[in-house]
Amino acid sequence: MIGRFRRAPIRLQFVVLAAIPIPAVLLSVVALLPEPYIFQAKQVVAVRSTQIELIVEQLRNSADDADAEKLLRASAPTGLEMSVLPWPDLNVASSHQGNMQFIADDLRDVLPSDFEATVVPQDSEHNALAVRVDAKRGLLVRFSDADTYPAVFGTIVELIAKILMLILPMLLLVLYIGGVITSPLVRFAEAAKSLRLDGNEEQLFTVAGAKELRTLATALNDMRRGIRKMVDDRTRMLTAVSHDLRTPLTRLRMRVERSKEIPSKQAMLDDIATLTAMIEESLQYLSSTARDEPLRKVDIAALIKTIVAGFSDVGHTVIYVGPERFGYSCKQKGLTRAVTNIVENAVRFGKIVHVQLSNFPPSKVSVVVQDDGPGLAEGLHEKALEPFFKADEARSSNTNSGFGLGLSIADEIAKSHGGSLLLENISPHGLRATISLPPEQVVPLKNSKTDEMQRQASTRQALAKGRQSTT
Repeated sequence: MIGRFRRAPIRLQFVVLAAIPIPAVLLSVVALLPEPYIFQAKQVVAVRSTQIELIVEQLRNSADDADAEKLLRASAPTGLEMSVLPWPDLNVASSHQGNMQFIADDLRDVLPSDFEATVVPQDSEHNALAVRVDAKRGLLVRFSDADTYPAVFGTIVELIAKILMLILPMLLLVLYIGGVITSPLVRFAEAAKSLRLDGNEEQLFTVAGAKELRTLATALNDMRRGIRKMVDDRTRMLTAVSHDLRTPLTRLRMRVERSKEIPSKQAMLDDIATLTAMIEESLQYLSSTARDEPLRKVDIAALIKTIVAGFSDVGHTVIYVGPERFGYSCKQKGLTRAVTNIVENAVRFGKIVHVQLSNFPPSKVSVVVQDDGPGLAEGLHEKALEPFFKADEARSSNTNSGFGLGLSIADEIAKSHGGSLLLENISPHGLRATISLPPEQVVPLKNSKTDEMQRQASTRQALAKGRQSTT
């Protein structure tokens, strides 16, 4: 029943919920105004009124003041202080403050009509009740704190109860809207933020909840599949074209190399090499977005040091800064390609490049590549991550400049890890590229075989020294 209600249209859910306040008001009255708050004051007044009536009747039948005093001592109820005084004195003192509402006022109103009663001041905070016994005598009744109550207390409780009667149904409605209607929309927003067209999820948006939400989830999943199919078709087409271009370029290179009569032979070979490199980089970019590489536990410190060593071997000044070992669950080939592309871009425009792996603070894992080149012009840091965007006028225009895909590939790979790539200038000159990775994928590394062998060797040496000392 509840499941069918949650899957019903939102309009029907609101109509059903609008009828909830009727029983909710009744339940609120029972729950928020229990018997002590509703009936306690009236019960106290009724009990005290009966007691006072009985005592007054007994006093009227008493012979003299001595009998009256004995009667009061014997039958005075607990919590009431009674005394017989001359009625004219009590009648003179009947003036009291009107804003002091206590039990004396209610008792005066509920006593029988043949009982003459008046409210007199008891002290600075309380009133007392004077009841006429006969023409000469009157009964003065003083009340304890347990019997005195301000009328404003009941008013406050009643006001709070009425407010809760109005707020409780609305609160239930708001909680329902927040928990059942808004929550799926929040999940949709989070899923849209993490939407990746190269993922394997068939239904990223869960089809559940109200009818409108299920329709929305189905439409979003269909749209995602349609976009993914369109991107896959585009990627296959461009990949096929790029592969097909390799064959005529290879034939053209072979013909130029065999020819001896072409005066600009080397220039033509350079152009062919440029076209070939452009095709290779385009294929690399397409493959980086089309293939979903699984996560693997790797030592990214060793991975980065291998990349640094490769650039150092060809004459570049690339320095690694960071831990010797660092375990991380990542896409190994993708992360290698991303760091390589960034370092390649750095050595193209800078002379000294630092590559730093950092895990400080522990909530942040980053790979920082910093060069001493000219940096980027203001406003080009985000555009530099777009495919085929080149900012040669900001860095330095030369024949060794790339095709504007290296940083785009690195950015795509960083996002596929749930991270990001940030470019920023450094002072006095240079560019810093920071790959931020999620810290949740850090994995502890076990001791390597080399560490184990060194530990065993140290143990053997210690044992050998021990044997020598004993001999």
